[in-house]
Amino acid sequence: MPDRTSALSKLEAAKNAGLFDSEMEELVSAINSSGRHYTTSCCAGRIVVSESSSDNKKKSYEWLGKWHKEVSVNDVFCAVDLHKKGVLWLSVEPMIIHVACEDMDSASKILKQARASNLKRSGIYQVEPRLIVEIIGVDGFSAPIGCDGNVFSGKEHIEFLVRLANKKILCNREKRDVFLKEFRFNSNN
Repeated sequence: MPDRTSALSKLEAAKNAGLFDSEMEELVSAINSSGRHYTTSCCAGRIVVSESSSDNKKKSYEWLGKWHKEVSVNDVFCAVDLHKKGVLWLSVEPMIIHVACEDMDSASKILKQARASNLKRSGIYQVEPRLIVEIIGVDGFSAPIGCDGNVFSGKEHIEFLVRLANKKILCNREKRDVFLKEFRFNSNN
């Protein structure tokens, strides 16, 4: 696979720069050690407090807090306190991993493994110039909690959302672990 060497050297550079999501290490290593696949990007899932312009365009988002693990209510409130303008969001983004596949057969097999792991939204993301499968979790949400410097969600509501967000992060981790087992089992058969 022609871009494998380049992708793996970018991965090493990201690791060395501290930009790699270490929770994905075992899964990424398993995929990259298979001869038929390699990863091009990944995220274990994260909890985010952000603000966006009122037109809610993706490019207008500014992160006020970001965590790749469970978060404390206090950390979320510290991020919320940074809110000045636009729409204030509390979000959970599910795990995502992009995998380059040798051919349609290897793409089909990894998709079956993802779906067997309850990663239902996974699919073929790109066909040319490389065949890329996107494996994505379903455990996420976005909730507007304020606007233009005002927080309209009360303390109890934000505490509830943080508990829910932490549960979603744990669900992401469990599904990622199931997918890793599926991948290893089926790669050896």
